[in-house]
Amino acid sequence: METKHSEYHYKSEKSDTVIVFVHGIQGSPLQFDFLIETLKESYSIENLLLPGHGKTVREFIKSNIVQWQSYVDERVEKLQEEYKNIILVGHSMGCLLSVQSAITNPQNIRGLFLIAMPLNIHISYPFIKNNLIVAFSKNDRTEIIAAARNGNSISASNPFKYLGGAPRYVELLKKSKTKREHFKKLELPMIIVQSANDEIVSNKFLHHVEKMHNIKVVIASNSGHYFYSQEAKEHISKILMDFIAEMTKGC
Repeated sequence: METKHSEYHYKSEKSDTVIVFVHGIQGSPLQFDFLIETLKESYSIENLLLPGHGKTVREFIKSNIVQWQSYVDERVEKLQEEYKNIILVGHSMGCLLSVQSAITNPQNIRGLFLIAMPLNIHISYPFIKNNLIVAFSKNDRTEIIAAARNGNSISASNPFKYLGGAPRYVELLKKSKTKREHFKKLELPMIIVQSANDEIVSNKFLHHVEKMHNIKVVIASNSGHYFYSQEAKEHISKILMDFIAEMTKGC
């Protein structure tokens, strides 16, 4: 499904469950297309576009992480008035926003599905290389580059203008650190999907959470921060469908 970096909304008349998708920093609702396609109109969908995203780097710089969090919180609060069951699905920074929203507004939230949870962040050479290719070239040399471009909703007439967004990444790092302890105290059922070859999110934190009774950890093989192999997509999609069914059973 092609959304061109715009929000996507679908209301199912036969379900009292809504799935809320929250992308990461400079991210796009497009990143969740493969998951939404598998839901087959079984549930209502809210695929959000955060403020300052889907536009130019100038609008992105004017936004900030406080606005992004408020946007998610406000949408969740409205959905709580309409739906009996809410499942939050986040990617990267979207995981942090989803966790905070679940802490602030726990009503009717049945579970969290967190992809590339950035509790430990490391900047690798492949990540820098791929982002430079996306910024300075229009040629999608590999599937990994194509996925990285697809996951970037911020445009710039001059690639060097992206440097102006550095303060937003500093905010992300601060939020990541503050969420580590909050995350461990959150008792909602959670599934964490981490890629074996993630270029920016370290899996070092997993040993702190994998023994928690409310958390299931899934490792996506042959996948990175933006790129997921077809096998991984199918596996993650099935896990999400099973998770939603389990969390809403009897509710």
